[in-house]
Amino acid sequence: MSHASGPGGSSAGARFLGGVRVLDITGALAGPYCTTILSDLGAEVIKVEPVEGDSLRRRLVGPEQRPLPFDLIHRNKRSIAVDIKTDRGRDLVRALAMRSDVLVENFRVGALARQGLSYDDLKGDCPDLVYCSISGFGQFGPMRDAKGIDLVAQAYGGLLSVTGSPGEAPAKAGYPIGDLGTGMWGAIGVLAALLRVRAGLGGSHIDVSLADTIAGWSLWEVADFVGTGEAPAPLGTAHRLVAPYEAFTCGDGAMLVIGVTERSWKAFCAVLGIDLSGDARYDGEYARFVNREQLAELLQARFSTAPRDFWIDRLREAGVPCGPVNDIPQMLNDPQYAARDMFPSDVERFGHRRIVNTPLIADGAPRAQRRAPGIGQDTIALLRELGIGVQEIKALLRDQVVGGAAEALSTVDSEAGAG
Repeated sequence: MSHASGPGGSSAGARFLGGVRVLDITGALAGPYCTTILSDLGAEVIKVEPVEGDSLRRRLVGPEQRPLPFDLIHRNKRSIAVDIKTDRGRDLVRALAMRSDVLVENFRVGALARQGLSYDDLKGDCPDLVYCSISGFGQFGPMRDAKGIDLVAQAYGGLLSVTGSPGEAPAKAGYPIGDLGTGMWGAIGVLAALLRVRAGLGGSHIDVSLADTIAGWSLWEVADFVGTGEAPAPLGTAHRLVAPYEAFTCGDGAMLVIGVTERSWKAFCAVLGIDLSGDARYDGEYARFVNREQLAELLQARFSTAPRDFWIDRLREAGVPCGPVNDIPQMLNDPQYAARDMFPSDVERFGHRRIVNTPLIADGAPRAQRRAPGIGQDTIALLRELGIGVQEIKALLRDQVVGGAAEALSTVDSEAGAG
């Protein structure tokens, strides 16, 4: 492992990925989410972005027109702005790769190979490098060259066909789960590959795709199709194997969700004050699933008689899984999430009123530490770490091979003048 250390934080030995350096050559969401996970586990992440800045920086939100999407997904990281379409820019990236443990990229298949920065191009000089490629459809197969985004992956992987309400148009998941899930698979692959490196068995090329991620989550739907021979259809909030397992509207208009298995069925009926023990339609999980529409009508009538919190309190006391249907503001202000620091609120530290933390809590996972970097904020420092002198740095800046933060540039100018 390399022993490069970034600014701030606890000692490297205390962090799960202390001493691990990650070169982040990514954009959009899947790749950056992968490297954010690694950062929140203690790795040093260096974001490589164009001299003009990552395009996500220009996706502004709200009346203040702030780059929230970029800032929330690139916190904790360092930034070097470099033009990898130039020979000198590519040389800098190679030099950084030689001093890194992991490289993550999510360009179109073959794009980095055309720049001489593919895994095959680098592995000779970097035999222990863990190189993770994230793409729409993967590095091989008949769809390898097709552009893939989250919505395309949800559609291609069958998710749209089973999401939404029966008889209505397909619906995509509200969160970009193709991007986020693929980023998670990338991080899982990186962690496993680092163990192999530690065992002295060399680096690896990890290939994960948005389409595979969505298809890989189709377990219940494939089981349904293989078992029945019928293509699964949307079920709204209902489960494909169990009932009752869906959302209901309560007497105050608020909604709750329940998930009742065989173990909690009797307790559930007792809370609702209904006796269905003599009705064969509801005798067992499968029977209740087959007759879920009639059961849902019966349960909806009961839930309509009292407010949501009345039912939630009593169902939880009885050990029945249930919960409110929160909107985003309610989620952000929920005391459970506050206790687990899921949405830190520290403008001075993070630059925004709220950010989203990584949901992994352990003494070796520092999670969110600091705000996202400015464009090329660490360019000068990283070039110096590579042993590049002041005059060469000035030449790289003059020729727009690299870009850097204004305060760092002024330091270079003053040093050059003193020389």
